[in-house]
Amino acid sequence: MSALSDPHQPSVLFARQPIFDSSREIVAFELLFRPTDGGPMPLPFDGNRATSTVLLNAFTQGDLKTVGQGKQLYVNFTADTLAGEIPFDNAHMVVEILEDTPCTEAVCQRLVELRERGFTLALDDYTEHDATHPFLPLVDVVKLEYPHYSNEEFYRIITQLRRHQPHLKLLAEKLETEAELEHCLDAGCDYFQGYFLARPQIVHGKPVTTARLTILKLITELNQPDIGTRHIATTIERDPALGMRLLHLVNTTQYQRPGEIDSLHQAVRLVGVHRVRSLATLLALSELNDKPHSLRQLALTRASLCRELAIDDPLLSERAFIVGLFSYLEAFFDRPLKDLVAILPLHPAINAALLLHEGPLGALLDTAIKLEHGDWNEIPWARLQALGIQAIDVGAANQRALKIVGELQASGGF
Repeated sequence: MSALSDPHQPSVLFARQPIFDSSREIVAFELLFRPTDGGPMPLPFDGNRATSTVLLNAFTQGDLKTVGQGKQLYVNFTADTLAGEIPFDNAHMVVEILEDTPCTEAVCQRLVELRERGFTLALDDYTEHDATHPFLPLVDVVKLEYPHYSNEEFYRIITQLRRHQPHLKLLAEKLETEAELEHCLDAGCDYFQGYFLARPQIVHGKPVTTARLTILKLITELNQPDIGTRHIATTIERDPALGMRLLHLVNTTQYQRPGEIDSLHQAVRLVGVHRVRSLATLLALSELNDKPHSLRQLALTRASLCRELAIDDPLLSERAFIVGLFSYLEAFFDRPLKDLVAILPLHPAINAALLLHEGPLGALLDTAIKLEHGDWNEIPWARLQALGIQAIDVGAANQRALKIVGELQASGGF
């Protein structure tokens, strides 16, 4: 029975095959496309779709350090996918280029850009018999397809690569026996991969849709710690519907400023980066149309309460809003909160509050949750008092939060 026919069977996200060094220690993994239902490869094979699927599933599984167990991850890129943005940090990503990728000026320039950004580049499925391939000076690793060569040819190509491209690391792939491994070791290869060493391991999970990934990437950009006025406005402008809804919200009574706010740049300047970021993040989450309105209402209420509890401290109050909102991420994305937090570039204090309920933000989140459950006696009063918050302040903050939510919903912006 396939994963698609059995609703209780997790989907196939990708396969992960280890890459070893000369001591047979794992130094990296290659991420390989596999059909979601675990069935045979689709024909004709679509390389662009395969790369996009692997990237999508790997991106939403958590950070690359988790997916690769702290090792580098090799992922195949076609010429088309190479031109797009790579949503990973350069420390853990190895960009694999197929040997038959057209050697155009645009592709070569893109490889130069990626190397300048710190990405490791690998040339995959190398079957040439000389060291003149135009990509060789631009990459860091060459994956030699061992079965393609005779023993004599294999030694010769390695000798040529060492002589003409001494900067390269050489990876022998598709090794099937101990004898083949020994031959590649004797020839001077640096890395080794093949069924003899380890077969690809299937990684299961729940795929995240492209729409969800788009929203998650938007939230990630909005919450970059050093985002400025111009950048946040430009980011929101890429989603016209989001921009219109945001302008509508900041023109409601609660956020009213002298005169109508008629541009995103004006909104950011007048309302403030932190407030605009909070509202835009909220609106982005509200675009998950398969989630009930009640979930969005609960998330907004908790976020508003957290902010109102810290109303006397502008920076703490906006971080508190994000903590309250993001405490519902698990319900919005159907993934463990720790995996989602690992993807987002959040302040350490926000991470600590979300995952461990630590620090002042953790105390505010605890308070909001206890109020939701009606557990007045379980509220962390000592921690609140350390922040200068008394029982009367909690009651007043709760009333203000409920009023804010009511006004936002009445305005039609949420």
